[in-house]
Amino acid sequence: MMKPIRTLGAAVVALAAPALLTLPAAADTRSVARIETRISDSTTLTLAIGSSGYDSYRRDSYDWRRGLNHWGQTEREARALHREAVQACAQAVRYEARQLGYRDVDIDNDRRTRQVSRQGFVVHFDDVEFEGRRRDVETWVTCEVRQGRVTGIDGLPRPAKGKPPRGRW
Repeated sequence: MMKPIRTLGAAVVALAAPALLTLPAAADTRSVARIETRISDSTTLTLAIGSSGYDSYRRDSYDWRRGLNHWGQTEREARALHREAVQACAQAVRYEARQLGYRDVDIDNDRRTRQVSRQGFVVHFDDVEFEGRRRDVETWVTCEVRQGRVTGIDGLPRPAKGKPPRGRW
């Protein structure tokens, strides 16, 4: 003789118990495993475990056994390329600011780097201070690096009036 289930919590546990035992094996695949149980006419209990394959950290082409990233580089190689891209961008921003007439450029450590191709990066500096004769300008600067060369800088402040001064200060 079976006893009727009188609480909702006990019903949920009773219905989910088989799913909890079978779904860990299905979760190893790259799909979502679902078990749906109908509780009443308008209520369905759904238990879904797994990954749809769109994880932001784990990409399909990442080789976990050899430790290669999306572009076939080791973590050490990728770090070195990121570092070189940041240095190239900082140098290009300082050079362009000097050409525009600013005395000094202070680049803070607030930066984001994103790899967009095998040797292409987009570097975003959040806080860059350009020091001129009369005023200082704080802004963000985005820089694009391809094959170790800076191909574009966005966000440089332009001088207000006239031409930039000539020669050294």
